[in-house]
Amino acid sequence: MKLKGFVYLMMERCLARFTDRIVCISEAEERSAKRERIASENKLELIPNGIDIAAVQRATPIARSDLGIADDAFVVGMIGRLSPQKAPDVFIHAAKLVHDSIRNSAFIIVGDGEERDAVECFARDNGLSLVVTGWTDQPYSYLKVFDVALLLSRWEGFGLAVVEYMAAGKNVVASRTDAIPTLVDDGVDGLLVEVDNPEDVRDKVVWLHSHKVEAMEMRRKALEKVMAKYDISRVVDQHVEMFNKLVGGK
Repeated sequence: MKLKGFVYLMMERCLARFTDRIVCISEAEERSAKRERIASENKLELIPNGIDIAAVQRATPIARSDLGIADDAFVVGMIGRLSPQKAPDVFIHAAKLVHDSIRNSAFIIVGDGEERDAVECFARDNGLSLVVTGWTDQPYSYLKVFDVALLLSRWEGFGLAVVEYMAAGKNVVASRTDAIPTLVDDGVDGLLVEVDNPEDVRDKVVWLHSHKVEAMEMRRKALEKVMAKYDISRVVDQHVEMFNKLVGGK
């Protein structure tokens, strides 16, 4: 992996010579580009990612009954590939710990991937109510069912799911890695956990379950942040401004 990383780094440095601008989608990526000397700083353009907030908010929730989930269940979910980066193994081990504390809890993973069989096997062996959707073009409809949304990535260039969670009005628990802490103000509009630490995840999810007033305030602040900073129209405007500068206003 070290050799592979070095090869990619050399490729990026080489290709950067032929570019006019390099768009960094997060502050963490910008810092990384500077640290690795990908290009001169005047070539780097910070344009944080954004989402179609309206698309998230107008999505119609999937009926819980269609998922085999009780109306009064406390639902914890994630959107992401079932691959090592997104740590579905940590999610499902945390799910077991959460279920030990919150007996009416249920779990949803919106996505598919090579770790799906292992995750579903663990859920069956431990008596967990787990829905794995597989690939879907309705991720926001499943997201609307969540009470708490997790992003437990081991590495992350931006963490777009965090912004989607916030736009949907969900409490967020996310790993303290790469760009994610630039999106989540820990203890203010979400909660951060250490990477590969299901016990930490359990503690934060249980805290949200038992502190409903504070959890509601976090959701409110998170939505305010998303509306102010991460709407897709802002991303478009910043790109147009960059292109206009590059072509001299023509």
